[in-house]
Amino acid sequence: MNHDAEHSFSSLQCEHTNLERIFEKHQRALISKDVPVAFATIVTFESNLKRHIAFEEEVLLPLYKTKGGEVEGGTLPIFQAEHRKLREIAARLARHTDGLYTTPDILGAILELLDEEALFKGLMAHHTLREQNLLFPRLDALTAESEREKMLEEHFA
Repeated sequence: MNHDAEHSFSSLQCEHTNLERIFEKHQRALISKDVPVAFATIVTFESNLKRHIAFEEEVLLPLYKTKGGEVEGGTLPIFQAEHRKLREIAARLARHTDGLYTTPDILGAILELLDEEALFKGLMAHHTLREQNLLFPRLDALTAESEREKMLEEHFA
């Protein structure tokens, strides 16, 4: 068994997968016009996204910078700007989902929301790839297994 894989920052990919699953549940509820489930799931999504981003901002990105991990296309300002944009858009999607309770045109509002969400999903996918291809492997290469193990155990605790 490759013990090292357990203590790889790429294990955070499971959080991206979980976020995608929650978002899909939200969109399925939208298509079904199930506003309470659509709203509950977008709120859960936003909360989980914020937690994931907070760990990256408070732990991973400072480590990335101090270890000299930054590369072109994978700089701190790029990651931070994408995080800020993802948080802002997720909050807006939650507000717009909440607005479905009172909209006079539920189908029109859902179509509009799905268009916004398609753009968000593109940004999210692009950001996830940047982390998978740059941030996680660079951090794995620049840290000792014991460092990774400690940080990941604290995060997943």
